[in-house]
Amino acid sequence: MFNNLFVFWAIFNLFTGIWEVYAFTNRNKLLLNSESIWDKFNNGTVTIKSFWIDAWIEYCKVDSRYIKQYSPLEYVWGFELFNALIAILFVFFLITQNIKMLKLILLLSIINCICYFLTLIIEIYKNKIILDNIKQYASRWKIIVYYLICSIWLIFPVLLYSKL
Repeated sequence: MFNNLFVFWAIFNLFTGIWEVYAFTNRNKLLLNSESIWDKFNNGTVTIKSFWIDAWIEYCKVDSRYIKQYSPLEYVWGFELFNALIAILFVFFLITQNIKMLKLILLLSIINCICYFLTLIIEIYKNKIILDNIKQYASRWKIIVYYLICSIWLIFPVLLYSKL
């Protein structure tokens, strides 16, 4: 019944969930700066240990709500932590082949991603600092590529939901 796409998503999203929890617990290290992760690779300042936070810092250039200084409520972390929980539940229900619960988890994942993007749009218009940070730290290609990467959490659940 379940094809490799389900297994891929289960593993990929589980590892992403672990990264989300790691970034959350290290969120005090998130600071915006002009140096990109690509520059850090070129000058050799990215290490295996620093990569995961450096990569999240890079994403913060298109969404600085992850940094308390720009979004004191830090509500955006709720989307990340919820996804981490969803990832664990998805693996469990995939193993137990509970289709009804898989559908629910995928639907919750879709809603979570839509809410993430909706709140991002609202914050860009409501919170001038968020938009200013995007203008200052993110080039056009980063905006397009990073938001497309983020949309994977909408595309895959929709695709998998349609296969159930």
